[in-house]
Amino acid sequence: MKRNIFATALSVLLLGGTAAVAQTTSMERTDEKKVTTTAGTEKSKMHTFVGTVKEYEAGKELKVLVGKKTHSFALDAKNVNTTVDPAVAVGSRVKVVESKNAEGIKSITVNPAS
Repeated sequence: MKRNIFATALSVLLLGGTAAVAQTTSMERTDEKKVTTTAGTEKSKMHTFVGTVKEYEAGKELKVLVGKKTHSFALDAKNVNTTVDPAVAVGSRVKVVESKNAEGIKSITVNPAS
């Protein structure tokens, strides 16, 4: 009986530990979609980054450490729609989604990583 409880507790700790590690893992991913319209086939791209904020100047620039690489995002660039959650601060974990739709409009969205 005690062995079953011990084995169950141990498996819960191990599974819970791997879930905690998965939540803190940095990530970079690119998705590309092709959209066919009456004007022809157009591409849309989306880059997703999950990492730690190293530098942040509201409305100007954001630097995020993803793994061993730092990515910079110009939040004040022309023709770019930006949305940054007010909870974003230096040291916080964030998810940055940089996308360009089929019409060529670029957007950057920054939210706390879950």
